Amino acid sequence: MNDRCDFNFKMCSEGSRLKELYDEYVRKSKKKFLEAIEEFEDIAEKGIRSEFSEILKKSGGKTQRSIDQAWRNCKGSLYEYAICRALDEILTGDVSLAQKIDIIHGSKLNMDIKDQLIIRNWSDILPDVDLAIINKSCGMVVAVLSCKTSLRERLTETAFWSRELKPKGIDIIFITTDKDEEITIETNRYIVMHVLDYTIITDPKRYDEIINEWKKKYGNKPDFNDNIRKVLKFADIVSLLHQYATKC
Repeated sequence: MNDRCDFNFKMCSEGSRLKELYDEYVRKSKKKFLEAIEEFEDIAEKGIRSEFSEILKKSGGKTQRSIDQAWRNCKGSLYEYAICRALDEILTGDVSLAQKIDIIHGSKLNMDIKDQLIIRNWSDILPDVDLAIINKSCGMVVAVLSCKTSLRERLTETAFWSRELKPKGIDIIFITTDKDEEITIETNRYIVMHVLDYTIITDPKRYDEIINEWKKKYGNKPDFNDNIRKVLKFADIVSLLHQYATKC
């Protein structure tokens, strides 16, 4: 790994240790990071959470409630890291693609990149950017990735930024495990199919469930096939990256 995924975790003081635990788990499983992201919930909840809890207990002065809250704060950043590692693996393995695009964490964007994203209205407002895809040939942001394990109000927020960034020619890609099975709620379904550019479900089992449910309910709609193409498995991101390599 280069320094692409060397970013600090938001609201999580144990970020460095969590990165080590995740990398170690993937190494021991003999999986690629591209494969491991499909099992993120199991890796996080069954493989890492207990070790994380032990680390906090040994530090002293922590109640179980505070440990659980700390885990919730840290897990979201760990998901960003897991996605970043998978994307880094793709670029490392494809030199030609890596020459055309870069992927940068939101905390590491320079002012030139931020200037492309900022909404100016009385003051400068920077959208929530977990990761940005940059086309190197023109130095342009071509897509923004929003990575969330659960939806709650986050999908609505992502939809808002999609509306704002679309005139700038910047796509929004929402990436989630959908662990709470919220995406098929009608409001969320509308956002996924009619507002966002792409939604990626990292859990392949959940992806199949979503696609099957929507096919049964809406498969006869004239625009269904066009809209369902916006919902992808994580492995499909490889073709998206090649698409963004030609977008300026």
